[in-house]
Amino acid sequence: MEAKLVEVVEPSKDRVKPRCIHFGVCGGCQLQLLPYEKQLEFKRQHVGDSLQRIGKIEDPPVNQIIGCEQSFFYRNKMEFSFGYDNEMKFAAGLHMPNRRYDVLDLKECFLQSEFSVEILHAVKNFAAEKKWKPFKYNFNEGLLRSLFVREGKHTNEVMVNLVMGENLPENFEKDLEELVKILVSLNCGDKKITSLYFSQIISRRGIPKSVKERLLHGKKTLTEKMILKNGDCLEFDILPQAFFQVNTLQGEILYEEVINLATAAGTIGLFLAKHAKQVFGIEISPIASKAANENAKKNNIFNIDFYTGDVSKLINDIKERPSLTVVDPPRQGLTQKIIKQISMFSPNQVIYVSCNPATFARDVLWFKEYGYKLKTVTPVDMFPQTYHIETVSLLER
Repeated sequence: MEAKLVEVVEPSKDRVKPRCIHFGVCGGCQLQLLPYEKQLEFKRQHVGDSLQRIGKIEDPPVNQIIGCEQSFFYRNKMEFSFGYDNEMKFAAGLHMPNRRYDVLDLKECFLQSEFSVEILHAVKNFAAEKKWKPFKYNFNEGLLRSLFVREGKHTNEVMVNLVMGENLPENFEKDLEELVKILVSLNCGDKKITSLYFSQIISRRGIPKSVKERLLHGKKTLTEKMILKNGDCLEFDILPQAFFQVNTLQGEILYEEVINLATAAGTIGLFLAKHAKQVFGIEISPIASKAANENAKKNNIFNIDFYTGDVSKLINDIKERPSLTVVDPPRQGLTQKIIKQISMFSPNQVIYVSCNPATFARDVLWFKEYGYKLKTVTPVDMFPQTYHIETVSLLER
């Protein structure tokens, strides 16, 4: 069931004026009208309520939530869209909620760095001057699709990927060279663009969608570090399509929680490799798996093996039985089949990193069928100003 706010009859005493002029129209933030400490209370309660209602746990062992020291400008990556607003004017920004084809023309945003918005505006202004048309998804026509901006919070490196359709206008290469010069001349303090990509998405009926990627300027990868309080430090080379935690500094806190639980019980895999005899990782994305292996070598970690494919199929290929299993699934969580296979490995402990309290609570109920009990849950706020929340949990049997 969904509802839309029509009118505020009497505002809550906890309600504050949102910082962003786009709040309520943009789908990026949902909780900016609450003080941050109230956001944390709401998220912790949401985790507990989900475990009670879905996981059937009367008194869930939910610890105090770990808040984010930087509640604004924390994102290291943003995907901007090109399109038209509700008045059919050229817009560059974010999709409006529940309006599939309308794009909010972004003037400001307090989730990612100000440099990201500056880059977006530079591309939009240039595109308007050259009369580049936004891509119309419902008609599969047009040029401008999206703009990815990613930055290294510890390194100040910035990667930009401009994504377009396949039908390029005349003089496009010349115009593209001009745009490259404009973008690489931008800077914000110590930040500057160190990698600039141009990608084309080829999408036709009856043919699988493909992506052509071309490096226009700088390095192939963006380098970022993750530094934990215990002294562990890893360096990552990140490709345009690779996954990396969007909140670097809070990601370090989350991984510390995983390591603390792992140590008490006896990226995540790479950090754990420093504290384990052998680590096996399964990743469905070939790009992510390849990147993980390359980053392991980069950090001189040789006791970790990554397998590429569906975890439900590959888990049986691991001959050694682990003493500890760590899972970090997407929002849809695990499946009953995977949970059964994990239980057959007979690990005494399972550390579960979740980004969705509802599917996590469901999975806890399934784990219970195989003798596991939820021992502890720590919410970690990776996404301030939004309703999203991550948890790090320990199950034992």
